[in-house]
Amino acid sequence: MPQPPQADPFPQSQLKSDAGAAFVLESKGKWWHAGFHLTTAIVGPTLLTLPYAFRGLGWGLGFFCLTAMGCVTFYSYYLMSKVLDHCEKAGRRHIRFRQLASDVFGNSV
Repeated sequence: MPQPPQADPFPQSQLKSDAGAAFVLESKGKWWHAGFHLTTAIVGPTLLTLPYAFRGLGWGLGFFCLTAMGCVTFYSYYLMSKVLDHCEKAGRRHIRFRQLASDVFGNSV
């Protein structure tokens, strides 16, 4: 049986001294802005391996796999944004993945 949500392990007093948290709380970005930037951060370093991957897969299968993995990455961030919206509507706003994981999985994370 799931446990009821615990008290916030990251109190607001801790966020007051955090300049990054203050910047995030003031931003007006949408979920797809964050998804795009996170996707490019993940995909960016792997661009160096594209010549090797395309040599083994060929042009057609290489572009298909690249597009499929880009869609999977973007969809995972879309789902994460839905969880963040759900938590925010329940009165628990998270600005870091660690806070979200602690809320969703409990304090054992």
